[in-house]
Amino acid sequence: MIRKTTYGYTVEKKDLYLDIAFYADNIVRFAYSTEEKLPDSTLAVIAKPQKTEVELEANVIKTNQLKIVIDEDTLKVSIYDLEGNLLSRDKAISTDKPKVEKQLIWENGFYGVGEKYAWLNKKGTETANWNTDVLGVAPLHNPRLKEYHTSIPFYIGLDNEKAYGIYFDNSHRTYFDFGKTKDDVVSFSAEGGNLDYYFIYDKKVSEVVKGYSLLTGTMPLPRKDFLGYQQCRWSYENREQLMEVATRMRKEGIPCDVLYLDIDYMVDYKVFTVDSEKFNEFREMLKRLKGMGYKVVVIIDPGVKVEEGYSVYEDGKARDYYVKDAEGKDYVGEVWPGDAVFPDFLRKEVREWWAELHKDLLEDGVEGIWNDMNEPSDFSTETKTIPEDCVHKTDDGEEKLHSEIHNMYGTLEAIGTYEGLRKLQPNKRPFLLTRAAFAGCQRYAALWTGDNSSIWEHLESSMPMFMNLGLSGYTFIGADVGGFDGDSNGELLARWTQLGAFTPLFRNHSAQGTINQEPWCFGEETLEITKKYIKLRYEFITYLYNLMRHSSLTGEPVMRPLFYHYQNDEKTHNINDQFLYGENIMVCPIVRPGADRRMIYIPEGEWYDYWTGEKIEGGQYIIKEAPIDILPIYVKAGAILPKDEVVEFVGQEEKTLHIHFYAGANGEYDLYLDDGMSFEYEDGVYSLVKFTMEDNKEKLVIKSEVNKDNYKIPALKLHIHGVDNKANVTLNGENLEVNEDFTVDVDKAEFELVVER
Repeated sequence: MIRKTTYGYTVEKKDLYLDIAFYADNIVRFAYSTEEKLPDSTLAVIAKPQKTEVELEANVIKTNQLKIVIDEDTLKVSIYDLEGNLLSRDKAISTDKPKVEKQLIWENGFYGVGEKYAWLNKKGTETANWNTDVLGVAPLHNPRLKEYHTSIPFYIGLDNEKAYGIYFDNSHRTYFDFGKTKDDVVSFSAEGGNLDYYFIYDKKVSEVVKGYSLLTGTMPLPRKDFLGYQQCRWSYENREQLMEVATRMRKEGIPCDVLYLDIDYMVDYKVFTVDSEKFNEFREMLKRLKGMGYKVVVIIDPGVKVEEGYSVYEDGKARDYYVKDAEGKDYVGEVWPGDAVFPDFLRKEVREWWAELHKDLLEDGVEGIWNDMNEPSDFSTETKTIPEDCVHKTDDGEEKLHSEIHNMYGTLEAIGTYEGLRKLQPNKRPFLLTRAAFAGCQRYAALWTGDNSSIWEHLESSMPMFMNLGLSGYTFIGADVGGFDGDSNGELLARWTQLGAFTPLFRNHSAQGTINQEPWCFGEETLEITKKYIKLRYEFITYLYNLMRHSSLTGEPVMRPLFYHYQNDEKTHNINDQFLYGENIMVCPIVRPGADRRMIYIPEGEWYDYWTGEKIEGGQYIIKEAPIDILPIYVKAGAILPKDEVVEFVGQEEKTLHIHFYAGANGEYDLYLDDGMSFEYEDGVYSLVKFTMEDNKEKLVIKSEVNKDNYKIPALKLHIHGVDNKANVTLNGENLEVNEDFTVDVDKAEFELVVER
């Protein structure tokens, strides 16, 4: 019998309960348990059940978008849209070892599941989620590996006219099979915990992504300067090396905002220490770098060196803050400092203790924190992580096995670090970078895809990885530009920098024992190409910042597969090496050595070649010439793009903002402006300018309207593409002459420009 509850409905079969809760008309939770209550969610889910208009008739539950049929004998579920189309049907369920097999009905493809080395479409494959120090267990990231640094048990089923998402809220090791074992079955399962999942439906995949973001949250609005170019190496081992890189960047005219210190800045790899011999007068050095426009990020690993007299170790031990082994003693593993213990971040008091340890670094002038090795990595075991029978404690003293907490460990560290940084510097947005993550970690930290290698295959595979991470709620992402492990070369670095210029996190990083790969390391040609694309990144900083703000509000990613906006075009469903940067820019990197041309699919509509201005009709494949200094980029007609004048670092000086209008279709754009640093925007200290473009082929009308004016709006210069400069032009009713490339200066943010062809 199906019974009404305060949160939805429950169905009982002997000692098993199926609880059904609604988070929107199109978002339904199905939780199987032995308790007569809705089970607790993992830390990933922040949404609460919502009052939803629901009808119950016999074994059928209807919302305004879905019809759910419950088999009361088996507790299997079938879900239909209101037209009666079958969306999802259980073939088998198991709650002892939680597993669901669902009938594969209409799905053209499966996407998501976070950070995975493979093609974009997962149909016909299987994978698993268990946070892993990949290079600890394998010499190279490769498609045969299923377990990577992050675990996001969420996938999307896609068709031309509909899509759904399933988030499996289980933190144990989980498995997904997208029709590999049985070609008509998609299944997901776990090694422990409950069978507890959310079904999200919409005709548009973009709405499914928004629904997942409603459940697990969105990233906070990042600092604008951390969207600039970032330079890192394992390691800049002393003050002289770091200052040499900083000085060389400015000398070569390469914009750069962020420099990193890897593990060698510490004393014997002891976290929260600084080696004063290698980095003498550390605070003064950071002050000097800040004066040059740099922000410095330092690495912090969770492994605490076991050493008598080391204050961090001694204090944590005295407070009983470390993860225990199966016998109840502090578990001792091995990482960079040798024998190490691991804070039990499951407890709030441990997270708060850890957060406070950052105080001295921040007072010295450190601007960001980099969490590495937080799967957590452990050199002493075969699995290269701490044993699954290790024990954590909740705030209430309940013991939890590491097998349940493992995938969330890096996220728990991120929660403590992020909240600590906010507390220590309450009006400065934190920057936190993590390697390990679970669903929901996007609320706290940016993510990079771990220790890749300097090979072309890793450049190519990073794009589907980025796109699937974006579909899985993670927007602030990037990979080590140039590759981390092994030696890069000039051509590879040039092509990787071209891609990196369009990833939200843009960091060049390389490993100890490899040749250096700063932009000047491979000769003049490579230097000029990398500089060109780093500068291009800075031209698009405001555009990227606006995309990041939009993502912070909605969860929509910055890097989007083509099907995100062209779902009804099946040709877009399996394109791995092109992506949309927002809705109106398409980026098509070169990912093979020696290639000087490539095939590109142009979706429907009219598009402009970014470099030549040539207009191309969509719905076709083209061959594009792309010598080493050219990254193929296309802009859609109707696009309105802000572009910045290049500076050495974000916020260096006030410049004119250039607004580019691509004629040929109607368009609109909301330009958001704030200080890029503080939380004052939460109190309304920002400006919002709306640009609109109406093009009926005979007349082009461009308008600007200031919808909020609480932050300084810069001087504007308008650039109009695709219009003959001999046309009749009026600005605010007055005739106007324009120059050859059709640019117009305006002295007020509100205007009307009319071009009569």
